[in-house]
Formats: sequence, C-alpha cells, structure tokens
Amino acid sequence: MRQLDQQAIQVSKLKINDLLSERHKRFSPLQRLLRNAANQETWTSELQALLPEPVCRDCRVTNVRKHRIHVLCNNAASATRLRFLAPELLTKLRTLSDFRTADEIVIRVAASSFRG
Repeated sequence: MRQLDQQAIQVSKLKINDLLSERHKRFSPLQRLLRNAANQETWTSELQALLPEPVCRDCRVTNVRKHRIHVLCNNAASATRLRFLAPELLTKLRTLSDFRTADEIVIRVAASSFRG
C-alpha cells in the first residue's frame, strides 16, 4: 500500500513537472492554459462593454475559433436576448482586433450558474 502511495506521488510530480516544463514546442501546457484564461477575460470584457444591463453580467466569451465567437450565457433569458442582439453586436465586435474575422456568434446556456 505504501509503495502505491509513493508511486502516485511520483506520477503526480511528473504531471506537474510536465505542465511546467519548457520541453514543449512553443509553450508549455500551463502557459497555453494561462494564455487562454487571459484571452477569455479580455474577450469577455470587450463583449460585456457592448451589451446592455443585465445581459452583460450573464454572458462570457469562452473561445474565439474558426470565425466563431463562442459565448456562454448564465440563463436562457440572457441567451435569447443575446440572439436578438447578435447581428448588430457582431458588426460592433468586428471593429475590435480579437474579433475582426468573426462571422458568427455561437450561444450556449450554462448547465449551472457562474459568477461573472
């Protein structure tokens, strides 16, 4: 049993060391994760600045990929409101460098609430 615990600790250390290592092509997995989290915060701030209350508090950008802006809404009411605002909002977002190539907003409703 004790040997299993030691092996588990060694495996955990290997995984953490792998996350922190610089051996990866361009960025370590941890660096990519941190960069993505920072991007999400920036994208969400830019989106929220263009949305009216209370919708702005209920929506966040989860990803910008393949000409799509992926937005997660706190509830169905905000998602519906965002769908109505999407065409005008997309035009405004395209003026920002992070969203310049976007041609669609993909809207999902969160399974559980989040605090924004």
